[in-house]
Amino acid sequence: MASHDTPTPPGCHGCGGEMAKAKKVHANKRYCEKCYARLFKRRMCSSCGHFARLPIFDQSAHCSACERAGPCVRCAKVDFKIGLRTQYGPVCKPCRPYFNVPEPCEVCGRLSQRLARSKSTGLRRCPSCSGPAKGTCPSCRRHRVLISGEDGSTACEPCTVAISHPCDTCGKQMPAGRGRECEICEWLRVFHKRLAINVKGFSSDHITELFSQFGEWFLASVGAHKAALNINVHYRFFAVLDSNWSAAPSYEQLLQHFGAAGLRKAESPMRFLTETGVVTIDVQLRDEHTEHRRLAAILSEPSSRWPAQLLDEYVSVLKAKMEQGLTDLRSVRLAARAAVNLLENAQLKMGELPTQKSLQSFWRGSPGQVAAVAGFIGHLNRRHGLELKVKPDARWLSQARRQKAERELVAMLSETAEGDFEGRWIVRALAYFHDVTRASRKKLIFQPQYYRDVAGYSVTHEEKNLWVPSVSSYRRGEPPG
Repeated sequence: MASHDTPTPPGCHGCGGEMAKAKKVHANKRYCEKCYARLFKRRMCSSCGHFARLPIFDQSAHCSACERAGPCVRCAKVDFKIGLRTQYGPVCKPCRPYFNVPEPCEVCGRLSQRLARSKSTGLRRCPSCSGPAKGTCPSCRRHRVLISGEDGSTACEPCTVAISHPCDTCGKQMPAGRGRECEICEWLRVFHKRLAINVKGFSSDHITELFSQFGEWFLASVGAHKAALNINVHYRFFAVLDSNWSAAPSYEQLLQHFGAAGLRKAESPMRFLTETGVVTIDVQLRDEHTEHRRLAAILSEPSSRWPAQLLDEYVSVLKAKMEQGLTDLRSVRLAARAAVNLLENAQLKMGELPTQKSLQSFWRGSPGQVAAVAGFIGHLNRRHGLELKVKPDARWLSQARRQKAERELVAMLSETAEGDFEGRWIVRALAYFHDVTRASRKKLIFQPQYYRDVAGYSVTHEEKNLWVPSVSSYRRGEPPG
């Protein structure tokens, strides 16, 4: 931080007057010299028995020597200059900023705990906005002010003055700009410090031991750098275990609390619990929970009351069949998905029901869901006395599929060829030219090939060699042969 940036001095808490420097700081409140003489009188400390000037308004206050006793509550340092006194104990000066409430920088707007007011501009600035421009040194990887050398290369001042020296911890040679520790040893120290701080946040000895074991496992799995950056993130998962069960719960309990999606986010902790045998994953239970979640999301999609009522009636019938063992949860979910799509396409008003015309419109736009929506159409016929045709004519359906494939191909002509554009084009071209509706992009085997002077691809699908034109042949105006 630039030397001309100084903290903003608040007023005296006793009299409210302005002061350049506080005579006494007690309980995070600052007092001027007059209020110190008026409010702090000499009496015996209740902790050590020695005499000291203590506040008359706080009979439980201790002397400065007692308040300094004990390690820093954040870094556990013993010999230090006190920077803050908290209800948990003393804090050293280097750890003092971590107890500040983050506030936005008046220059860049980012939240920071190290704001200081500039004497030149009067703005409260974060360290990044103070001082000259900085960059990452290519040698030591520190973010510092860089100096340009005669050969045009840039480096920080320590790396420019000296080339390298041994690490104080492991003895290996390292860039001079690293200081006393090499990068690996520094990340190891940061990881062990954060791990030691986190284990103090659990009330259960069992979870404390489990998190310590996870930390060592995580360090061995991903290395010191990634482990140090992510150990605080994984603490939240174990904190939930500590607050809810105080022990390692069963997989069913974890699934009920986090859900399958939440457990996927906690990939590393779950992998640790699985590999160490603490938790056994029930794949069937997980899949069932996922299907329930997806079905609930589908049932919440209708925005109007009437389509929602029609959907609930149909799903209730399907669930009754599921209880009888006539269908499974996945089939219920797929059938409900098709029913929602039909209701959304039909745009029904209160009391209206799908007509054959709206049904044909849905079939034309989604020919792949003809079979899935047949059950819902049959339900509407039985429940509401309709006479809708459950399935279209095979020839009509084939034509609808081809028209949809054509629309998709035409839409791709206006796209830019980015990402997996080539694979997506071939899949849609197979559907249009060869009626192949279930081709997988990941399993495609193809190579460029001209046919009758038209650019295209030779595609191997289910041991058959098929040819499709490339998008470039259409964009150049060449008709495929």
